[in-house]
Parts: sequence; structure tokens; C-alpha cells
Amino acid sequence: MQKSILVFVGFLLFTQVALGQRLRMAEGADVNRDSIAAMRNKKSLLDTTVEKKYGASSTRFTYEANFKYNDIVFYSPDTLPENLHRFDDLAKNDYLIQNLGNIGTAMRQLFYNPSANSGITSGYYVYDQFYTTPDQIRYYDTRSPFTKIETDFGGGNRNRTDIIFTFNDSINFNIGANYKITRSDKQLAYLERGDRQIESTNWNVFGFLRPKKLPKYLLLFNTTHFVHKAAEQGGIFINPEDEEDGYFKYEEQNVILDEARSYDKRGNIHIYQQYGLDSIFEVYHSATFEEQIVRYYDEYDLSTRDSLMYHRGVSNIEREIDTLQERSTFTELMNEVGFKGRTKTFSYTLYYKNRLLSYNQARNGATRDVTENYFGGTLRQNITKKILLKASGELGLDGNYSLVGDFSSSLFSAEYKRVNRRPNFLMTSYAGQQENWIKRFDNEVSDNIYAEFRFEMGALRLEPFLRFNRIANYMYFDENRRPDQAGSDIVITSPGATIGLQISKKWAFYTTSYFTQVTGGSAEKYRVPKFMNTSQLAYRNMLFDGKMMIHTGLESHFRSSYVPYAYDPTIQQFYLQNDFSHDSFVKLDAFLNFKVKNLSIFAKVSHFNQLEEKGYFITPDFTGTRFTVDLGARWYFFD
Repeated sequence: MQKSILVFVGFLLFTQVALGQRLRMAEGADVNRDSIAAMRNKKSLLDTTVEKKYGASSTRFTYEANFKYNDIVFYSPDTLPENLHRFDDLAKNDYLIQNLGNIGTAMRQLFYNPSANSGITSGYYVYDQFYTTPDQIRYYDTRSPFTKIETDFGGGNRNRTDIIFTFNDSINFNIGANYKITRSDKQLAYLERGDRQIESTNWNVFGFLRPKKLPKYLLLFNTTHFVHKAAEQGGIFINPEDEEDGYFKYEEQNVILDEARSYDKRGNIHIYQQYGLDSIFEVYHSATFEEQIVRYYDEYDLSTRDSLMYHRGVSNIEREIDTLQERSTFTELMNEVGFKGRTKTFSYTLYYKNRLLSYNQARNGATRDVTENYFGGTLRQNITKKILLKASGELGLDGNYSLVGDFSSSLFSAEYKRVNRRPNFLMTSYAGQQENWIKRFDNEVSDNIYAEFRFEMGALRLEPFLRFNRIANYMYFDENRRPDQAGSDIVITSPGATIGLQISKKWAFYTTSYFTQVTGGSAEKYRVPKFMNTSQLAYRNMLFDGKMMIHTGLESHFRSSYVPYAYDPTIQQFYLQNDFSHDSFVKLDAFLNFKVKNLSIFAKVSHFNQLEEKGYFITPDFTGTRFTVDLGARWYFFD
């Protein structure tokens, strides 16, 4: 504990001394630099005599972190049609994930990238990607009502809709809402239209308030409601008595589970408020209440293929036929209070944070209550307009901590992150019909580095990069689907590069490659493909006297063979397995994206290189998306 405190304090002091050498008070610093009014162009945005032209340039958004760290940057909605075709989970995540082959299914990241939150979490993470957290909320500044409607119609009835509506009552008040739904039919063992595998709904309400009579006060608020339902299939079932039974029958495929259901419900209420006392001193407070309820339900019969997934359970009464009806509830009440300030080139944040956590398991009625306390801070220094240094640290009084250092410039950027994190609730305690455990683990400690160079030489763009992770006490689920901890270090080294070539004014090519090597005494505990590559050859042009923008071409993804994690739906966890090796594969897509005014449309032929009775795997016993035709549209309304 003392060592952790010394490391934390030493890190902050060293950074403060280094950055403080350039600390100068800004002459005439704008106290309200982070106000909506100060960030607008007064001549064009506030002057009523200027003709109003609503569009992407008059609609902007930012994030809470920009207010908290005194670095207000506004972004305009992306109106370009480029890469609009990347609507499915695999492509949206740059092909760096593992899921169950359908949009909305359980997901994990291929590369190790720990959160800076070193405290206890629920442990249920596979649907995190579809849930909107407070730090992801966009706060809009609009001169007119703004609406975005985006809808995707994937082949095999895999559909997504994303609707945003927001408006400013004035420069002092904004409110908006975001509504997202995902409806995916089964791609395996499909019966009829509407035979759902995924039903997901995520909506939130958000806004800001800056009272006219109290301009130094700012309030951000949001609330989110999320319900994710999944029909669990357990993977493909191969009948050993049928010599013609194979893995690539898709809708005619047999699966292990027929009626299993998973359920993840979450909701939060969040506020952030700040008050500026003078040019270099502000106070702030943020609070979040969040609840997560995870359920699993199935009735099984061990005389059927259910026995491939289940056993007789851990109850005293052993039955061939039984019911799994599991529920876990995780709640968190977080309060953070601190002060912050800035000068012309320097800003800081110091805070105290308290987390009240509760974890309940319905089967045994056990509840665990935990209180966590933290001290933390962030220092930011603009060396020049193009060079930024940032250092942040957070120390938990239970010995856990996180330290992050960032350097960014036009030619080079790097991040170093050291995280000492506590085991999550699921790893240490679980009571279910199939399994139960109570375990103790040491904190997982990791050093993580990401560095990237950027070179441009005429038509050639070169961006080599390096990922590096050293993990001690790595926590994972073993071959028996039970939590375990590695006895020695894991080292993941992944160099790569992105190469872009502007072949002509209208033709462009880019390719991103990864080479990954896992070493260390517990290297076999972490699985990732050794080689991966994503490439795109695209044609861009303006047609019909500039009225239509077009982006069309071919896209490929290659993944080498490896032995990946399998998935256990009963506890929503990916776990180690050694019996199913994935062959290498290449997936080819053809796409067309085009834009007319504020309407963008895409058409995509996915995996057009698929051969008859052939395909590829994303997770053991789960095939990736087959040959499909996908369509989608995005429409902006600025008034």
C-alpha cells in the first residue's frame, strides 16, 4: 500500500514539475472559455442580422470530459458517406473483436486494453459495446432542431436503427434524446422471419443548462435505459451419426440449445456540474447511479444434446431434467468532487471519488457491499499548438491504482498506462445451478504502451505503430469455465502499420496489418491471431455537377489461424478451450456509399468470395456472416 502511494505521488509530482516549467498566467484569460456562447462565432452565430443557414457547420457537439479537463473541442456531425457500409459489429470495430457471428451478440476485444477504472466491476462485460455510458454522451450546441435518422437493413434480417433529436432553447439550455434498437434474426437454426436472436433497445435523454443569471455555473445531465435480450444457441451441433452433417448449413444448421435466454438490463442517471470562481480555479461535482441486472434462463434435459452444455448441477438433488434461472444484480453510486483550472497553456484537475457498490445473487440471496475511495488528478500541458502532454493518476485506498501518460503531436503520439485493478465480483463469487465458487485473487497489474508515428510523403501515408502489454496476475476463465489466475507474466507485443496510397485524384488504397507475438510464462492463457490485415481499394468522386458524392470499392479482412476463446452463455464469459482451432480466412466485401444533400445511402455485398458449403469461424462453433446483401441510409435534418 505504501509503495503504491509513493508511486502515485511521485508520478504526479514529477509531471507537475516538468510541466510547470512552462506555466504562465494567461493575460486576459477568458473565464468562460468553456461556455457555449464563448465558443460560438459571434458574428455568424449570434448576430441576428446574418442570414441563417442551418447545416453541419451550425450543429456541434462535445463531451463531458472536455468540460472537466478544460479543453473544449466541438465536433460537427460526420456528413461524408465514406465507410458508411461498416454497420456490422465486426467492421465497426475495425475487425478487432470476437463475437458470435451476428450483430448484437456477445463480444470481446482481441487486444488487451484495460480500463483506467481500477476498481471492482460487475464482471459482466460482453454487451458493454451496446450500452451508452455517461462519458459517451454527446452534448449538442445547435441553432435549430437537429435530427439524425440512421437505419441499416442487413441481409438475413439483421437490422439497426439509430435516431437522435436535439435542440437549443437558447445558448443556455439544450435537451435531446437518442434511441437505438437492434433486431437480429438467427443466422443458425432459423425457422421463420422474426425468429430473433437479438432484441436490444438503448435510449438516453441528455442536455445542459447554464442559467442566464449565473453564467459561471454549468449543469450537464443524462439518463440511459438499456435492455438486451439474446436467444442463446450454444454453438453448432454436429450429428456424429450423419456423415454429411457439416458446419456451413446456416439457417438449416442444428444448434445445441433451443430455448435458452440471456438478459442484460442496465440504467443510469448522471449529472455533472461546475462553477468557476476565477480564471484558474473552478469547483466541480459529478454523480452517477447505475444498476445492472443479468439473467439466464433455460430448461434442460440431459438425455438430449443439452448435455453438451450442461451437467447435473451443484444442488443436493441431482436431476436429469432441471431449470436454470439465474439472476445477478450490480449497483453503483458514485460521487466525485474536485477543483480544476487552466491558464493559456496549462490545465489541472484534482479530485476525490467515492463508490458505493452492491452485488446480489438471487439463487443464494447473498449480497456483498463494498465502499471504494479514490484520490486522483490530471495535468495537461500544451507545449505548442501541435504538441500536448497529459498525465493522470488515480489511487484507490485499497491499493489499486491507475497511471496514464499521453504525448501527442502531428508526427508522433504515445500512451503509457499502468493499471493495478481489483478482481470483479463475478470472478470472486458466484452461485448458480451449474457452478458456484468463492475465490480470492491478487490484483491484476499491467503495463500498456501504444505508440504511433505518422509520415506523409506526397501521395504516400505511412503510420507504423506498436502495442505492448505486460500483464501480471492475469485473470481469466479456464477450460472448465471457472475463474483462474495466471501464475506468471504474459507479454503481448504487436507491431503493425497502416499504409495509405493516393493512387490518383479519385483512387485510393490503404492497408493495416498486425503481427502479434504472445510470450511469457503464461503465454498460453492469452489468445489472439498472429497475423491480421484489413485493406480497402476505393474510388471517390463528385457526380452531377457536385450534387452527388460517391465512395465505392472493395474491402478485405484476413485473420490467421489460432485457437480462440469459446463462449459460455450461462455466465456470459469467454473462456479458454483447446479443442477447436480456427482456420485462417479472407473475407471480401464490395460496397457503394453515396450522398445527395443530407441523405447518405450504402449498399454492400458481404463475403462475396464465399464458396459453396464453405465459410469461416469467429468463435468456436459459431460461423461468421455468410454471403449477404446489406443496405442502409443516414439522413440529417438541420431545421
